[in-house]
Amino acid sequence: FVFDKVGEGQISTNQFEITGSKYAPEGEVFSGGKLVKSGDYDALHEIATIATLCNDSSVDYNDAKDIYEKVGEATETALTVLGEKLNFYNTDKSGLNKREVGTVCNHVIKDMWKKDFTLEFSRDRKSMSVFCSPNKPTRVPGGGRMFAKGAPEGL
Repeated sequence: FVFDKVGEGQISTNQFEITGSKYAPEGEVFSGGKLVKSGDYDALHEIATIATLCNDSSVDYNDAKDIYEKVGEATETALTVLGEKLNFYNTDKSGLNKREVGTVCNHVIKDMWKKDFTLEFSRDRKSMSVFCSPNKPTRVPGGGRMFAKGAPEGL
């Protein structure tokens, strides 16, 4: 679930279910049992961006085995696949081969940002962070942003 609104004495959340299994970038996003578009939820934009940028892993298609396989750590690869399933920018995947389909949505997000530096995961911090600058002008004041993933108590 993600927080939708936090106000004086009120908190509302959205809960999502994402289908699919293994490392295949195939699945859909549901909320309340109904198919939804990730692009309609700002929180899913942040999740897709963090899952993509705070990540050193990927997924690769193995032609011989006809399956998608992890490249790097399993949890980070799962986050890469989440970015593909969310497909926040509604990227057209038609005409792409299976290898391209495995990373196209992540590339869309990575093309929007330049990683300036990375604070690698550490057991003390219990998180990983990246500071990124937008590749094109943005409405965000200052432009640069720090994205982080990790244990809630470490963030």
